Amino acid sequence: MIGYISGKVLEHLGKKILIYTDSGVGYEVNFGFKAEVGKKLDLYIHHHITDSDQSLWGFKTREEKKIFELLKTVNKVGASKAYPLVSVVGIENVLMAIRTQDASVLTDAPGIGKKMAEQIILSLKDKIDNLGDLSIAQVLPTQNGASNKVDEVLLALNSLGYDNNIVYKTVLDVAKQDGLNTEDMIKQVLQKL
Repeated sequence: MIGYISGKVLEHLGKKILIYTDSGVGYEVNFGFKAEVGKKLDLYIHHHITDSDQSLWGFKTREEKKIFELLKTVNKVGASKAYPLVSVVGIENVLMAIRTQDASVLTDAPGIGKKMAEQIILSLKDKIDNLGDLSIAQVLPTQNGASNKVDEVLLALNSLGYDNNIVYKTVLDVAKQDGLNTEDMIKQVLQKL
């Protein structure tokens, strides 16, 4: 099984890329993110194998791959439906939608209707809680200590009586701003609530 590929992007073929590795092998990978031809790219890979087909699905982070594989455990959500949830909606929004039971967020992904979104939420609500810190901090970029700040802000708001499910999305939005310390983040979140 292929789990990781590092190489240069030779072609961008719509929703797929052709990536050429140093070992001289080119892999066609399903990839819904931006990729520049000629640039080096490191990808976590989900190697999907069925009786009639094999396909590679590429992810920029291990967390994206983990959420993709979790989404695929839902009945009737295969790779082609799970991937847009990760690449279009984004894992932080997927996790937030499941935790807050907001099906409308999931329907932003192509191929996901209201019933499918509700089924995903129902199937994964308990499993998301078992992900631990992944559902709060690891979905954020780690530059500028963003994930540590998110943990601290959620902990502080929780001690003030706020439910994480209610403040989660606001905290994530504030955490995307550069240059804020934890105290500033808490103030901004409280102003937006």
